[in-house]
Amino acid sequence: MPAGPTPTGSWCSRSPESGLFRSAAPKKRHLLTGEASYPLSGLPAPRRSVNAETLMKPILPILYAGLLVAAFLVMPAAAADNTSIQHTVEIRQAHLAWVALEKDVEMNAAVAYASTLYGADTTGLARLLADFEAEEARIPAAATRADLAALIAEMRSTTAQFTTELGGMMSAKQGNYDALGRQVAAAKLDNPYIQKEKDTYWNVRRAGQLADFDSWVAEGQQSLDTLKSRGYDTATAQRALDVFFAKRPDVQAALSSRSDTAIDAVNRQIEPLSEDFIAKLIVIEEQVPDSGRWRYFIDQGDRAVGEADRINRALTPILIDIGDADPVLSKTKTDLATARRVLSTGNLEATKVPLKLVQKDFTDLALAYRTIRNTAALPGNLSNELNTMALRLDETAGTMGAAL
Repeated sequence: MPAGPTPTGSWCSRSPESGLFRSAAPKKRHLLTGEASYPLSGLPAPRRSVNAETLMKPILPILYAGLLVAAFLVMPAAAADNTSIQHTVEIRQAHLAWVALEKDVEMNAAVAYASTLYGADTTGLARLLADFEAEEARIPAAATRADLAALIAEMRSTTAQFTTELGGMMSAKQGNYDALGRQVAAAKLDNPYIQKEKDTYWNVRRAGQLADFDSWVAEGQQSLDTLKSRGYDTATAQRALDVFFAKRPDVQAALSSRSDTAIDAVNRQIEPLSEDFIAKLIVIEEQVPDSGRWRYFIDQGDRAVGEADRINRALTPILIDIGDADPVLSKTKTDLATARRVLSTGNLEATKVPLKLVQKDFTDLALAYRTIRNTAALPGNLSNELNTMALRLDETAGTMGAAL
């Protein structure tokens, strides 16, 4: 591994209680800060960096029309399993590659120093260094958060063993921690390979999280457009979204600056703005009258029927007899037509009767599709479509049940 110098702040110090020999306790950080929280055991976190293990955690579980509070921005907090943020793995990979290379350079320098101690056997250190470099080589293949978490655990274990081995050798052979620190610092100072990994990390992070910012705004705008098309006053929420979007240059500048202070400052600005926008969306939703909700359910039913028609046409040449799927779909169409007719009379309470029938139709149709999927030999893509359709029908039926 190429070695040649980077930031100071070495793990090398006068006792095993500091530097490389100190395992830092996790530190709670704000969403947009860049300090690593869980460095590889026994090795220091890079300065002004986010944690390879705890990136991008949404701050609140608030969900509306697919929108999470905009906590995804420049966030070095752990990603929850249900996060909608797209670029978590890429950012973690890039950060881990940077952190791991720093540790690799440090460990190489430590082995080189230990080899100068009279009578020191560095075989164990060299073996652990080789293990770490083999783990480092696996970073590009760690394609999921679980893969990265497992790999980080292995790397932390290896560096902890290296720490113990080196500490014992320094004590037994009367090593000089100042000399060790100088050698490690020299190896890292202005190291072009470490700088390259650092640049890659910040570029990946900036591009990914700006894309997430834009995606969040687009989803918010889509929600507003849908509500506005149904005649609801979205002016207040639109202003809130516009104010939030106006912070994009600040977000971009903070990411480009690679400054914890700038990132933390913009986080404190955008977090309440995103919360304000979602709160205003919720207010609009709560003001939607029954007529709007019933019309929405009918529209959803029409879309589901269209998709079910397509699936039934695909099933018929394969199975000939598709069991309950066909008669249940016919009944669904009839009940939807009845609901639409009753709603047109303005009798909202009466409209609930056929809509409850549609709700049951959706549940029955979902069951019919699951039965076909579980009993018939179907092509993989069609089997997956049946499963997806059944889940959507159940979800829609559940939403209708809660409203009716």
